[in-house]
Amino acid sequence: MLYLVMAIVAGLAGGLLAVGLQAGLLPQGLLDAWAGGDAAGAADRIARRHGMMMVFFCALPALCGGFGNWFVPLLLRARALAFPRMALAGWVLVAAGFVAVLAGLSPAVAPQVSVLALIAWCLGMLLQAINMVATILNMGPMGQRLRDLPMFVWAQGLTAMMAVMVMPVLAGGLTRIMLAGGDMGARIDTLLHVFAGPEIALLLLPSIGIVSQVVETFSNVPLQMPRVVLGALTVMSVGGASVWVHDLLHGGLEHMQAPAAMVQLGLIVLPVLAVLVAWGRTVRMGRVRASVPMEWAAGFVALLLAGSVMSLLPGGMADVHAATLYAAVFALFAGFYYWIGKMVGHVAPAGASRVHFGLTAGGTVLSLLAFHGMAGVLGAVLMGLSVLVFAGIVVRAGLRPAEALPDNYWGPGARTPEWQAHMPARGDA
Repeated sequence: MLYLVMAIVAGLAGGLLAVGLQAGLLPQGLLDAWAGGDAAGAADRIARRHGMMMVFFCALPALCGGFGNWFVPLLLRARALAFPRMALAGWVLVAAGFVAVLAGLSPAVAPQVSVLALIAWCLGMLLQAINMVATILNMGPMGQRLRDLPMFVWAQGLTAMMAVMVMPVLAGGLTRIMLAGGDMGARIDTLLHVFAGPEIALLLLPSIGIVSQVVETFSNVPLQMPRVVLGALTVMSVGGASVWVHDLLHGGLEHMQAPAAMVQLGLIVLPVLAVLVAWGRTVRMGRVRASVPMEWAAGFVALLLAGSVMSLLPGGMADVHAATLYAAVFALFAGFYYWIGKMVGHVAPAGASRVHFGLTAGGTVLSLLAFHGMAGVLGAVLMGLSVLVFAGIVVRAGLRPAEALPDNYWGPGARTPEWQAHMPARGDA
């Protein structure tokens, strides 16, 4: 829950900051005071690093530390994570990194603060990944075979394995930047730019795990072609991480050329297409039920298709990154509306949930098609409104007393073990 709360706070802070900047709604006096008189420099940093803030401190912590820590033990029928104190230490490092990065957006703060904050984030996510791997390998019931694990558990495990490979290398690159001195801001941006390939895979792996479970539940049939999906996730995890780590250690930042980036992108796009085929077959074999989680899952699929098309266009890497971040947000909300009843004892209101979906979908389309101009401003306003609606849903969920929901309130389509566990009381959640 700490990871989910931090992700909500980070999403609200980073999202409203970027929306206000894009729509020109930030008070100039406040921006000047925060930036130490260099409002233009602060605006430039927000524009360049907004995506990094949303990925590092909102999407990834929620996907892995939030839903992963919540539901992997339930799916394994385990009492808890392997190392609960390690999980708490990881959260403290990630939360401290977020506070420092938010302060580091101001030009009045030394650039070393941003570097140390990102190193703390790497260490926190590394602890989270080690804990997840240990939990999956050791905390399941005796005699359970790895191949029988739900796809969500596999996705979380492969995400953790990839994080164990790439986080130490990213932390090493950040340490070299800090020791070298000079223009740290430009070097941080360069390092984060070449990290885009692994970053996309780290976002997609847990997202695919969530959406696979949602598609299976509301299609009322088991996931079709599970071995194809598992193979695709394995290629995305091990292959993508290995290529990036090898290229970075072999040649350094200045030698990360376009062919390496294309190989990384190929190791992501082709597995994604295989997963989409499996989902399509699952939907065709079953009878799809309309629901709020399924609507968010459909938005995730649409953004995956858009990202795959963008990857074929010249210079489409930045567009692919933007589409992937939006897709991960859609997967996050699919998981939120899918599991919120299991976490707090009651489901989200359907009307407000669909308003939230409509505003987010409209803002996403406008932001992807036209980031600048009036269409971009309208997209930013819609995204801001969607954030406010979601904040209201979260407050209502947190304050409303738990209800006597059945353990499996989604019906026979929900087959995974967490729907056989008793509904947690509000105090336990």
